[in-house]
Amino acid sequence: MFELEDEDQRGVFKPSMYKPMYVIPFRITDNVNRQPQNINPQRGNPPYKEYQNVESKFQVSLKTKVWQDFLGFKGDFWVAFTQQAYWQVYNGDLSRPFRELNYEPELMYVVPLQLSIGDFKWQMAGLSINHQSNGKEQLYSRSWNRIILMNAFEYNDFMFITRFWRRMSEKTQSDDNADILDYMGRSELTVSYNSKKHSFIFLMRNNLKFNKNNKGFGEFTYIYPVGKGGLRLFAQLSTGYGDSLIEYNHSQTSLGAGIMLSEF
Repeated sequence: MFELEDEDQRGVFKPSMYKPMYVIPFRITDNVNRQPQNINPQRGNPPYKEYQNVESKFQVSLKTKVWQDFLGFKGDFWVAFTQQAYWQVYNGDLSRPFRELNYEPELMYVVPLQLSIGDFKWQMAGLSINHQSNGKEQLYSRSWNRIILMNAFEYNDFMFITRFWRRMSEKTQSDDNADILDYMGRSELTVSYNSKKHSFIFLMRNNLKFNKNNKGFGEFTYIYPVGKGGLRLFAQLSTGYGDSLIEYNHSQTSLGAGIMLSEF
């Protein structure tokens, strides 16, 4: 994913896929968020809207290396951008609006490690500065900035990616989601398994509060290739808090299927 081997190096400013790119034409949820709740007393809550529980979702994600072998070391600087869209395409009564758009630019420093103990490999470590927002006006505005520590491990056909983060502080009066860590968590684990015909991805976030206030999010994806190209069919089941930024403090379970153009 990050050109960790010498023979994989492609140079700088050559865009490639980052996170999976996909289109889900039909996605159903058991608890659609028709009136997002805002804890900032200076903001208030937006009006209730008759959103449908079936919508479309798609994700676009690209990265490019901008500095190779930084200061003579093996580490590289990367920039990435990911966008998620939640589209009420079947909701003609509301003129088929985009219910939510999430934007996520990221600056990453990645160091290849390739440390092995038997079949277990510690492939890389990295540090990133991450911004995520939905770009909306005050009542609907959600955003946060993070410093993220990343690690990637490999064991046979399994890949493990861990991410631990610290949120950058904001002024209380301008913070639209001061309690976002309690719901979106402080860590993320992605486990993927790839065989010739089948791929599975499990993603889990958690706030690391091991008591009654424990909250998180889980997502399971099954992927099946179509033909010899890069096209894949997939199904995705998710549950918990933070399916999108506007739902950071809203829990729901969603199921969808679609076409994937790339994967981890």
